[in-house]
Amino acid sequence: MTASPLSSDRNSFGFRPLAEGRGFPDNASDGLRGDFAAFGGPGDVYGTTWLTWAELAAVDWAETDASGTPSRASAAGVDSDWGRVWSVMGILSEVHGAENVHLVVWFH
Repeated sequence: MTASPLSSDRNSFGFRPLAEGRGFPDNASDGLRGDFAAFGGPGDVYGTTWLTWAELAAVDWAETDASGTPSRASAAGVDSDWGRVWSVMGILSEVHGAENVHLVVWFH
């Protein structure tokens, strides 16, 4: 995926970042911690941040970029490459609750 809907890293569309600079979540699973460490952890990655499904569900997908077009939905909405991620997160939130489903990203 070429754009991050969460931070300014790889945000070539100019949208306001949704969750910039949060770092690695304190409540991450052991598996995710292992994956993060395999990439070198904080010393070798950048742009680490996270967002809950509850926060994503509240996003204004009609928001436009700095120039007034296109919409956030056209860049990272359900019809974009991110759509499958949003679908899985929505399903998981039905089981675990929207505040307990996180998307964690970093760049290497």
